[in-house]
Amino acid sequence: MCRFTNKFSQRMDSKYRRNGRLIDIVDEEWRAERLPHEDIQVPLEELPDPEADSADSHLTLREQSMRWQENFPEPASSNQN
Repeated sequence: MCRFTNKFSQRMDSKYRRNGRLIDIVDEEWRAERLPHEDIQVPLEELPDPEADSADSHLTLREQSMRWQENFPEPASSNQN
């Protein structure tokens, strides 16, 4: 067996050794910074339904739509022969 193959075949993921060269790209000032809520844009379909009055009030509009489609799939088209 050649040295190249032998050298790399003995390394395992559980025995990973990093080379020790790390760069701090996150400083304390950056870590403490917070965005105001109005600067965070969330699509409406990703928000919980504000008019929900059932036990599923925690589901987003998209999740409710997916659940509806799972429970009541569209019937097969009558155009098929």
